[in-house]
Amino acid sequence: MYKLLEELKEELKEKQDRLNVLENNENTDEYDEMLDQEGNVNVSGLTFSPSAIVKEMDPTAYRCGMNDFNDSLIAELNDEIESLESDIKEAEKEAEEEAKSEATEEEKK
Repeated sequence: MYKLLEELKEELKEKQDRLNVLENNENTDEYDEMLDQEGNVNVSGLTFSPSAIVKEMDPTAYRCGMNDFNDSLIAELNDEIESLESDIKEAEKEAEEEAKSEATEEEKK
């Protein structure tokens, strides 16, 4: 039980760290990869990545798109964090009940 609780807490910490990255827009590489997944764009024999085009030609649209991208990831992550927090509370309660039960068994001996 203790190991499961520690694993849940570690997973929660990782997700909270990820949330911090998303909230601070520190994931431009990830957003660029999403924009670039359809492949490069060729113009008059020159090749450009879609992310570079949007970033250079319309930085406002790039930032707005990144905010929308992050908002969707943040919403999913918040749901996962809420679920983990609930699982941790449940695991802590079970561990507490188990400890009380073991203490009672020891007293009987």
